[in-house]
Amino acid sequence: MNRIRNAVKLDFHAAKATLAMAPVTFIIGIVVGVAAKQPVFTALFVMLFSVVLGGMVFSIHEKNHTEKLFGTLPLTRTEMIIGRYGYALVIGAVGIVIAAVLSWALSKIIDIPVEPVIYWGALAVSFAYYCFAVGVSFAVFFKLGFAKAGTFTMLPMYLLVILFMLLNRRTNFADELGALMQFFTDNQFLIPIFGVAGGLLLLAISAVIANRLYTKKEI
Repeated sequence: MNRIRNAVKLDFHAAKATLAMAPVTFIIGIVVGVAAKQPVFTALFVMLFSVVLGGMVFSIHEKNHTEKLFGTLPLTRTEMIIGRYGYALVIGAVGIVIAAVLSWALSKIIDIPVEPVIYWGALAVSFAYYCFAVGVSFAVFFKLGFAKAGTFTMLPMYLLVILFMLLNRRTNFADELGALMQFFTDNQFLIPIFGVAGGLLLLAISAVIANRLYTKKEI
């Protein structure tokens, strides 16, 4: 457990300069929320930028050739992968807390109330998307490396758009979405639970896939 914790610390140390840019992304999220007069947009953009910030650790390690350094440490590849996903989870947890606070504060400042179901729904979707995007991009980065697959950072968004279009064409997606919204309106306490549980499940699945890919990769 200590070795995994140390792996997480190494990632944070490596990405320290990149993470220092986070306040800039928060400001952009606030500007978007004010411009659109939708405080929840701030949460969505904060988590969207968090995906990019989280993925940059791969670029930093590649530029500094620290993958070979990991090989000299008392860490197995599996432990390194768990540490990398632990790093991503911390980024996501801190990001969603900041997103929640900023969205709530912005709604008070610009005097635009947000319905609880919309507020919690936006946070749940933002966190789940973050985990989905990290899950897709991290697995690809472990297999191909950031230099070859950096453009895959936005792949999850494209996948969701395509999936939405297919569902909208071939199913009664709009009706089913309306029924789902009504369910969560009646059971608002389930919204954050589904968001967190769904996000963690996506990260876990991705970590298993990344482990199978990376343990067979030559460094």
